[in-house]
Amino acid sequence: MLWWSPAVLLTGPRQSGKTTLCKAIQEAGSLANDYTYFTFVDPIVCEYANSDPIGFVDDLPSNAILDEVQLAPEIYRSLKKTIDEHREPGRFLLTASAQLSLMSGLSESLVGRMSLTQLYPFAQCEIDQDVPDTKRDASKPLTTWTFLASLFEGEIARGRSQSPRLGRDLARRVVEGGYPGPRSLPDPDRREWHKNYIQTIALRDVSELTKIRRNDVVPQLAKTAAASSSQLLNLSLLAGPLNLSRATVSEYVSILQSLHILSYVPPWSNNRLKRTVKQPKLHFVDSGLACALLDLNEDTLWSNRQVLGQMTESLVVQELFKQATWFDDALTIYHYRDRDRTEVDIVIEKNGQGVAAIEVKIGATVRESDFRGLRKLRENSVNFVIGIVLYDGEWTIPFGERMYAVPISKLWEVRSVDEVD
Repeated sequence: MLWWSPAVLLTGPRQSGKTTLCKAIQEAGSLANDYTYFTFVDPIVCEYANSDPIGFVDDLPSNAILDEVQLAPEIYRSLKKTIDEHREPGRFLLTASAQLSLMSGLSESLVGRMSLTQLYPFAQCEIDQDVPDTKRDASKPLTTWTFLASLFEGEIARGRSQSPRLGRDLARRVVEGGYPGPRSLPDPDRREWHKNYIQTIALRDVSELTKIRRNDVVPQLAKTAAASSSQLLNLSLLAGPLNLSRATVSEYVSILQSLHILSYVPPWSNNRLKRTVKQPKLHFVDSGLACALLDLNEDTLWSNRQVLGQMTESLVVQELFKQATWFDDALTIYHYRDRDRTEVDIVIEKNGQGVAAIEVKIGATVRESDFRGLRKLRENSVNFVIGIVLYDGEWTIPFGERMYAVPISKLWEVRSVDEVD
């Protein structure tokens, strides 16, 4: 985390593990300061903070964890005052289940005083580390050498080891998603957990953080958006089943984005590509949540190849977002589509200096035609590093200059330090 600022704000979806992480920090005692934990989910604490913000902040210990700070907006100015009086790095660890776009008061009060980090649901590589029957030797430390590092450093191209085909296991991973809570539940209970999650978002967060009154629209919109995951954002398509205007639906979509339910992937272009479609792509932050809203289990998802392809692309995109937060260099994730119907699912730009392009397939067969969009980007980008087709196969196969078919399981492959060396 970014401990150089007086306040660190940890954001992320509800139930992604923010509170668990904060309590682990508190209990570990490995930091220079001891932290006292306060949660504004407690109605007594929340009432005290909002009714007497000056008194509440003055009574805080030198170092404090303030959980779900969006519920206590009255303390923001008092936090600014106490930070300005004593600017010690890492004084306050704040958590919130909403992005700063819904918390303008906090962002305005603590500008220049607060660093921001985001916690996502589990990445697939994190899940595999905790599975007891993996082949990994638990006595060996794990490397920080992720898929993204191997992509930009050329390790992917040198890979000659066999990887397992996923088959139906791919559908299982998509349906389970990454939220820690429901992972141990049987399928019907897990889907019910996800549906209740959306209801909680609608009844609690939307009511508390916005002035929107039609909370009943949120679950309906989320279900419609789930069917459009990995598609170009089309507000008219989302608005149709709800009998709402595009402007109203746009506002609701922005709220779901701020609450970490939906995410946008912006379009990529450069000066050589003139016919680029400028629409962003819509993705669910968690594929398990999207599948539950569509009443999909492992069997029904596996039998619907089109939807499996959509959900797999969203799973891959979110896995890359998560790994990008561990990467030393700044990475930006895009998609590419033009008016000639050429498209690339994922384009990753590294500090404006390198471009990697990825296509996602759920089949075990790769053809030359699968590289059409990747080759167009290679020919029109001076910073092109590599183009890969992720597929459900076993081997990394070259397909021409800087082009490879790569097993999708490589995306979350767990390797120990000595295996990399």
